[in-house]
Amino acid sequence: MATIAGMALLTVLYLLLFKMRSVELSVFPKKFGTGYIIATAVTVILMIANPLNYTGGAEAIWMLIFSGIVTPIYEELIFRGYIWNKLNTVFSKEWQTYLVSTVLFGLWHLGYISSIAFRVDSGLANAMMWKVIVGLCFGVVLGAVRLKTKNCYSTILLHGVMNLFGK
Repeated sequence: MATIAGMALLTVLYLLLFKMRSVELSVFPKKFGTGYIIATAVTVILMIANPLNYTGGAEAIWMLIFSGIVTPIYEELIFRGYIWNKLNTVFSKEWQTYLVSTVLFGLWHLGYISSIAFRVDSGLANAMMWKVIVGLCFGVVLGAVRLKTKNCYSTILLHGVMNLFGK
């Protein structure tokens, strides 16, 4: 619960800070058409229809909120919003931004050691290696979507769905 609240609070603080400093995050597409409405509806339906919601009790619902909503918004605003746009000012080709942000996203997952350490009895190094590999794989897919759509709203939706099925 504390992690959910902390991440949600940080997201709000980031948004306020970025707004005050006029930092562009490229959150929403230039044209929010039917495709985005359908993708949003499908994402919401998948989250509501998640079987764990009905068999896992309140803890499962909190995990859904954390991994399916809060974490994707937090991470995507950072990596496919802020960092992506900053890297685009450094690199001449957007594919370079894609590669660097993907590697950074994979390495970011080392920060989840505290939550993983409590869930594994042995083999923490192996678990962390796989966490980074999965982060890199997610980053490859999410970065490709960001590269194609030029916004991070689509990556927020996809990240939420990927986390939903990645348990």
